[in-house]
Amino acid sequence: GTPPIAEAVGLSAAIEYLDKLGMDRVAAHERALTRLALDSLAAVPGVRVFGPPSRIERGAVVAFAVDGLHPHDVAALLDAEGIAVRAGHHCAMPLMRRLGVVGTSRASFSVFNSTEDVALLLHAVAGLHSAL
Repeated sequence: GTPPIAEAVGLSAAIEYLDKLGMDRVAAHERALTRLALDSLAAVPGVRVFGPPSRIERGAVVAFAVDGLHPHDVAALLDAEGIAVRAGHHCAMPLMRRLGVVGTSRASFSVFNSTEDVALLLHAVAGLHSAL
């Protein structure tokens, strides 16, 4: 078959872009956004944040649950606000059973996100119960 040439060219361009930014800067940016999201979401009543307590052991992903709302409903309500999250058991059903939840909503951050994006997420999550 034909090799995935377009994909290889795209991957090369992405690597060059990240290399120009500097991976240390990218990682620092992602850590700062993740820290802000973790601290902000943990302060919202009715929101439970999951994952390692150490900020050092985390990637740029924040999994959370909102009391009384299914993760898919959380994702749909956030989507209506222009915020994309992944929702469900994330192929980790035994972990979800251990955590005592049907699933989580999961926000991830990258070089393309800003502190304003985190603020929009926080505002939308804090207003979920009133949106119903």
